[in-house]
Formats: sequence, C-alpha cells, structure tokens
Amino acid sequence: MLSRLPAGALRNVGSVAAPRSASFTSNARFAARARFASTSSGSSASSAFESFINSRATLASVTLFTAGSIAWYTSLYGTLPFVGEVHANSAADDGLHPPHYPWSHSGLLDSFDHASIRRGYQVYREVCAACHSLDRIAWRNLVGVSHTADEVKAMAEEIEYDDGPDDQGEMFKRPGKLSDYMPPPYANEEAARAGNGGALPPDLSLIVKARHGAADYIFSLLTGYRDPPAGFEIREGMNYNPYFPGNAISMARVLFDGLVEYDDGTPATTSQMAKDVVTFLNWAAEPEHDERKQFGLKAVILFSALTAMSLYVKRFKWSVIKSRKIMLSQDVFGKLATTSQVNLHPAPVVRRLTHHLCREWVAKCLGQMTDTNREEAQAELRQVIADAFVNKTLWTTDWGAPIALSLMPKPPPTLNSLNSLSSLKRKLAARFQREHDLERQKGLHGQTGHAHSPYSHVFGNRSATPSFDGDAPEMNVNVPNWDKHTIVGTSKEIFKDYLRLTSASEPKPEQIRPYPILQETLAQLKKRWREKANYNWICSQFKSLRQDLTVQRVKNEFTVTVYEIHARMALEVGDMVEYNQCQAMLRNLYELGIPGKVEEFTAYRILMLLHGRNRSDLNLYVGQLTDKQKVDPAVRHALDVQRALAMGNYHRLFDLYLNAPNMGAYIMDHFIDRERTRALIVMTKAYRTLPLSFIQNELAFDGLAQACDFLTEHKAGLFTNPNAPDAEKILDCKPAGAPLVQVLEEKYRKVQIKGAV
Repeated sequence: MLSRLPAGALRNVGSVAAPRSASFTSNARFAARARFASTSSGSSASSAFESFINSRATLASVTLFTAGSIAWYTSLYGTLPFVGEVHANSAADDGLHPPHYPWSHSGLLDSFDHASIRRGYQVYREVCAACHSLDRIAWRNLVGVSHTADEVKAMAEEIEYDDGPDDQGEMFKRPGKLSDYMPPPYANEEAARAGNGGALPPDLSLIVKARHGAADYIFSLLTGYRDPPAGFEIREGMNYNPYFPGNAISMARVLFDGLVEYDDGTPATTSQMAKDVVTFLNWAAEPEHDERKQFGLKAVILFSALTAMSLYVKRFKWSVIKSRKIMLSQDVFGKLATTSQVNLHPAPVVRRLTHHLCREWVAKCLGQMTDTNREEAQAELRQVIADAFVNKTLWTTDWGAPIALSLMPKPPPTLNSLNSLSSLKRKLAARFQREHDLERQKGLHGQTGHAHSPYSHVFGNRSATPSFDGDAPEMNVNVPNWDKHTIVGTSKEIFKDYLRLTSASEPKPEQIRPYPILQETLAQLKKRWREKANYNWICSQFKSLRQDLTVQRVKNEFTVTVYEIHARMALEVGDMVEYNQCQAMLRNLYELGIPGKVEEFTAYRILMLLHGRNRSDLNLYVGQLTDKQKVDPAVRHALDVQRALAMGNYHRLFDLYLNAPNMGAYIMDHFIDRERTRALIVMTKAYRTLPLSFIQNELAFDGLAQACDFLTEHKAGLFTNPNAPDAEKILDCKPAGAPLVQVLEEKYRKVQIKGAV
C-alpha cells in the first residue's frame, strides 16, 4: 500500500553507527541501511478486538440485552413511550403547571431522605390508605428504608390475609408476613367505585412516574386546594384545584394542619405532610433509586479509569513511532543514481520515501482517489516518485504544488455531448414520420391485414405497455419508448354494457368509444343518476366507460372526474368493491400530478384505513401528508377521527360522525357500530344505570327505536323496566357489560373489507 512507508533505505538514529548490509536485487530491491522501529502488538490487538465485535456471541448478547431491557420497561410501565399511544404522564392542555421544588433526592448523587419516607408512610397509612392501594409494594420493601425488620413484621401481623387451602381443603385467615404485599382498601373494583361516587381511586405505586410533572405535580395538587375565582362555576361534588386538568377534581382536600401526629415530633403542617407523602410515593415508584445512583457512580469511576488506562497504553505503544527521527542513508542515492533501470519496481521505491512533504503529498493523493481512477493514479504516483529518486530531486521538489494528472477534474462535456439528446429526439421523430408514411401508404393500397395482433401484450403483460397521458391519437416524440399500437376508438354509441377483456378477446377500435363520445356518455350518466336510475345499470356503464379510457391510455382530468364520480356513487349505495377499485386508481392518477379532489379522497382513504384498523399503513400515510393537506377541512376531520379513536374519546367521535363533511359519514357507517359497542362497554363499567334516551344522544342513533334494536341485537337489551316506553327505559349496566365484550370479540374481531386493493 502507498500509505505505509516502512523503508529499507531509512534507518533509526540509534542504528547509524552499526549499519547492516543486505543483498541488492536488480529491478526489485535496494540496499537497506535503516529500518523503522515497529511492533505487531497494535495490529494483533486491533485484530482481536475486531474479531470480538464481529463474533456471533457478541451480537447475540447485545440482542438479548436490548430485548430484555424493552421487556423490563414494558412490565414496569405497561407500554413503550414511542408507540403513539396517549399516556397519563403527557402534559395537560389546560391546568396550571406546577412549580419546580428543590427535592432532597433530585441531585445527581443525592439519595432519599429516609426520615421523610418514614413520615410519608405514616401519612399514607392514616390518610391515603382509606381509598388508595399500594399493590406493588411489599412489607419487606420497608425494611432498612424507613423501619426496622421488627417494626415492619409487627405492622404486617396486624392484617389478616386469606390463605389455603389447608389439609381439609378450607381457606383460612393468617397474620401477614414480610413477603405479603400491602392490602388494598377495597375487596374489588366495584366496591371501590361504590365507595367513591362511581370514580375508581388510582393505585399509588407508580403515581409519581405516571403523571407529568412527577413529584412537583403531586405536591402542588395536594396543597393547591382553594376557593374558585369569581365567575368560575363548579359542579356539585367537585372541588376547585388549579393544578388539575379542567380545574375541577372530585377528590376533596385531605391534608390539614395537625391531621397526623408524627412519631419524631416534626410539626405536621399541610406542606410538611404533602412533602413527606410525596417523598414516600416517589420512593414507592422507584425503590431501587439509591442503589441505581450508587451503581452509576461506580460505573463512571470504573469506565473513567479504564479510559485513562487505554489512553496511557495507546500513547505508550505509539510513542516509539511518533517520536522517532528518520535520516537518509547516503548509499541509497549513490546506487539509485548509478542504476540504469528507469522502470523501477514500485513497492521498494515507495518504501524509500524520506521527505515528510512527499509522504503528505502521497497521502493527499490517496485520499482523492476513486474506484474509477485508482489504478491509473497509483501508477502515476509510482512513476513520479521513481523519477525524483533517479534525478536526485526528492529534497528539492515542492511537493505541495504538483497534482497528479489522473486526479485532475474531468473537462466539462462538449457541445456534441450536450446535443446528443436533441439529436436522438430528431432521429426518433424522423423514424416516427417514416412509420406514419408507411402506414398511410398501406392504407392507400388496402393492406389492412395483420398476421400478428399488436395488442396481445396490452392485457397479458402490463409492464410492457408504455403509459400514455392525454387523449390525442397523435404520436408523442418526447416519449422515447413510444409504440404505434395506441388504440383510437371509432364507436358512436353513448351507452355500452361492460364486458371484461381478456387475452382472447382483444379490444377492437370499432367497439371503443373515442374521447368526445366518452365525455357525452359521462354527462348522460350523471343525468340518469339524478333521475334515480338503477345502480347496477349505472355501475356497468361506468365500468365500460373506465375500460374505454384504459384501453385508449387516456389519463387526464376527465379520467380523474370519471373515477371520482363513480367512487361517490359506490359509497352512496355501499358498493365497497367498486369504491376501492376507484380509490386505488385515483391514487395512481394523483401521483402523476393530474388535478382533482385530492384532499377529499385523501380523507376517505384515512377513514378506510381506520375502518380496517391498519395502523402501520395509516401512520405511514398520515406521515406523508403535507401541511397544506392537513389544514383542509375534510382531511382535518379524518385526522380528528383518528385522534378520537386513539384516545378512546367516543363523545368526540360521535360528534364528528354527525358532522362529517362530503361523504365521510358513508365510510364511517362501516365501523360506527364497532365503536358504539366499545363505547357501551366503557359506559357500562362507569355507570350502574343509563337512560335509553341518553344512549341515543351520546352514540348518535337516529332514534330511540334504533338504539333499542342495537342493544337487543348485541345481547345487551337488559332494562330495569323492559315494559316501559322507549323514552323511559333504563339500561341495567352491570349485566349488559359481559355480553357486549363477547359480541365485540366475536363480531368485530376481524374486519372484512370487500374489494380492498
């Protein structure tokens, strides 16, 4: 390699006094009067490290570590932060943002205040535990953190846990143990809701990590209760708190001065109790907090030491090479001067590069080489360096000035090369003109027969057929792959039934309607549709119209209009097969830059992807939308529907359903029953009873009868007063929930989209 410069003609200063002799081989090698101090330890270490990195064991270990980290994070927090779901720790759109407080454990190397954790547990036990659970914390977690083992054991034994069965097969009660988890305040979810006015108190194990603002938010929420400002109306049973989203919270203020009597004598003010319980909850969310920081500090110290050692070893290994002094053996110049061979072997010549500027010039040239000029440039470098040795100009040449000719930039293209494309077009036009003249002469002599049909590849192999934009039958010389087999119809029929074309039934010009007739056909079909004509006949006519456009390769605004009108008609009657075919073709036409109702059908496509629950394609498609498309009312409505479905906001979803622009409601009709079922499942869990009139208004039913029929069809028509009029019926939510879940699993688990392309 040219970049490696160990030379037999160079020697270390320490070896000048006693040079070694070596044999001289003509045309190949020169006398070596010096040598570099080199070592192979660096290359061997690099090779071993590269082998370790590329080994299968290393790759498998890294993969297992990554998968394990993701699994651990998912098991701890329930989901991943980048999957596009809405989390509770997202910042609220409204509500006062909490200030930042200087927590004692927030520093890089700070640990929890264990005395505060003990006091916080006392506040939780005497105040918070009446409603909130702590099901991820066991009694043993408190040992060594806030209490001794005997204290925790005594507290655990105060609570009886169900256990068994015993030898007789009976369940029994036993005192708690250190391995037991802290008991919940309620036996089940229903009891928790019943004791809190229908609301489910959240578990506090991870509450600090699950809320945006973490400890600052919890502290501000506990101490932020105050009287509402003038003009702010608050519902009965709600409490004003500016830090809670919406400024109204159902949980009343629970911390008051002197509510708890601390064991260590600390004054139990409201802020002190809030600080202590937040510190305790912060520890409960991450009991390994202190150990994590200890291990992190140890890792930083260890890796810093290893880095320092690596730098020292690197400098030690390379110090000999970087600090050496190189001098030229004068005998080499004598032999080079007396040699008569001009065609020297390149490798020995390169090894005798002694001038540092020459080496820099070689390195610069090597960096400028490409795969196309590498061989030529290397040969030129060898020749230049060999000439400098022979002419004794190695030390006098200005190596910063010369540039290898093989590395010089290529001259710009000549006028002839620039005109090659235009000449090609002229030749192509001349060929087309000759073919046109020959066809005209054949027509004059009556030569109309063909031994082989030129249209057999139009339907048998689509990739072989060049696309044609426009409706003119004339040849287009700007298309290099133009052929002469473009069909121009001659039929004058306005209406023609659709007949599928195959390779055996090739299109004939006398059966194809030309462009002006197709325009008149579209006008007549629109008039017939307004007169309530039969859809099957209209659909057949439109398919025939689309077929004539395809055969003649017509792709313009008229083509887009035909497909858009047919798609709307198919939506109106629920013909999803034809709609999906039109939608697929419209997407191709829009990508060609042909104008049309792009935003309207973009919104339809988003709604169809929502119907099919194709999340990957939906995210990809939405990500490709431009800012101009997103502000269009139809597209914005479709994106709002997507957001409502992702957030489970069924109230917003059915409001969007009632106010869908264009024909979006026709597409939403295909999945609205599925979302009604999902909404009913949520409602039956949140309420004990629901009036049928409320269900009708909330889920956007056309009337009470439709709502009642929907519930009956989904096995949820369980009313407390089944014999009452529909306007007075009350749904019994508890028994209706299970059938709805079963119907959702059986009926809506799979989505069948007819005609999907």
